[in-house]
Amino acid sequence: MAPDVEIAYLSDVDAKRLETGLNVVAKKQDTTCEGKKDFRKILEDKTVDAVFIATPNFWHTPMALLAMQAGKHVYVEKPGSQSS
Repeated sequence: MAPDVEIAYLSDVDAKRLETGLNVVAKKQDTTCEGKKDFRKILEDKTVDAVFIATPNFWHTPMALLAMQAGKHVYVEKPGSQSS
C-alpha cells in the first residue's frame, strides 16, 4: 500500500466478503476502515477523494457515474472476462 493512501471504506452487499476485506485492510494500515453495504453512503463523505470500483460489468458504470456526480475521482476495474 502507498504510504500516503488511506482506505477509509469498503463496500460489498455480501457481509462475509465485506468482513474478509475489512480484515485484509486492517492488517495493512493502522487507521480503521469502515464497511458499508450501500456504497452510496460512502459518496456522502466529503473527505473521500477517490473511489475504486471492481464489480461485475452491469454495476461498474452506474457506480462510476454516481461517484463522478458526487465529485470523486474514479478508477474502474472492469471484469477480466465475459462472465463474472
